[in-house]
Amino acid sequence: MSVSAREGGSGWRLPQFGFGTCRLVLASLVAASHLWSGMIHGYAAYAVWAFFALSGFLMTLVLTTRYGVDRRGLGAYAFNRFMRIFPLYWLATLMGVATLWYYGRWGVDLRLINGEFYMPASLREWSYVLTLFPGIHRGGLPVPVSNALAIEVGYYMLMPLMARSRSTAWFAVAVAVMLNLEMGIVGSSFGERYSTFLPCMLPFAAGSLACHYREALSRFSMPWTSSLAWLAHGLLWLKFPHWPWTWGLYASAVLSVWMVVSLHRQRSGKVDRLLGDLSYPVYLIHTTVAAWFLCLCGEIRTPAFFLKAFALTLALSWLIVALIDRPLSRMKRKAPGDTPNGGRIGGLA
Repeated sequence: MSVSAREGGSGWRLPQFGFGTCRLVLASLVAASHLWSGMIHGYAAYAVWAFFALSGFLMTLVLTTRYGVDRRGLGAYAFNRFMRIFPLYWLATLMGVATLWYYGRWGVDLRLINGEFYMPASLREWSYVLTLFPGIHRGGLPVPVSNALAIEVGYYMLMPLMARSRSTAWFAVAVAVMLNLEMGIVGSSFGERYSTFLPCMLPFAAGSLACHYREALSRFSMPWTSSLAWLAHGLLWLKFPHWPWTWGLYASAVLSVWMVVSLHRQRSGKVDRLLGDLSYPVYLIHTTVAAWFLCLCGEIRTPAFFLKAFALTLALSWLIVALIDRPLSRMKRKAPGDTPNGGRIGGLA
């Protein structure tokens, strides 16, 4: 009997949840960390690296089981990744630009909400905003969370290499570990380790490697235990304030991989898929929506400010999913390895 089979006890089973629910929880933690000053520190960084580990795992999974790494498969993979990321991102960019323009007319600085929420000032900065190419110098961001999204886009291009074999995934993990150690696991280097391209190879590569060994690792599958352990780890900040900025990020990455391995065999029903679909627009637009409450609430980053902004973010995200995202998903190319019952995994594939 597997470990996961024992989680529900002898007479009952815990309710199932999958990648979709996990992704919405992670996006909600990012939003709360940005919009509520009393939020426990560390969760936003842990959630972003958990997204990276999840992407590393799932992209390796779909490349090895659905797309393949020949020209046809990689073409479908690239097109579907583009359709998943850019239409909603460009919509969020338009929303951000309009919001920045409106408040700029009245001299309101939206960096009060997020230090990166201001209008790009040069053609080079606009090129980053439009392409999300991680090698371009960035300035103001109409979508303040798009730096992490650009890192994700960059590693989508590299995932076929990690998916090709276990040895390439091991090599990527080793290189990423050395890079992070070379930078020093101290608080002063946290920003560079957490949010620049090369150090972020670690969660992607770890997720990819876990996918290669998923059959062997399935014996450690414990969906509820791994998820609760991930959440509980974030509470260490209450006792050890420096932990998230040093080794906490890496402990969270290990727990993220365990959680991803545990969830990958969970069945994804309609509710779980909807929650997964909501997570991306929630991630993209929560700062812009919060800006709309800037003058209405009087104070920012209070619990009331966050709750009002988050409630509207969820409602708008549902509309975006229903009216834009799901219709666009029907335009995606069929992967060479798709079966009649194939489809998206946790809202990603």
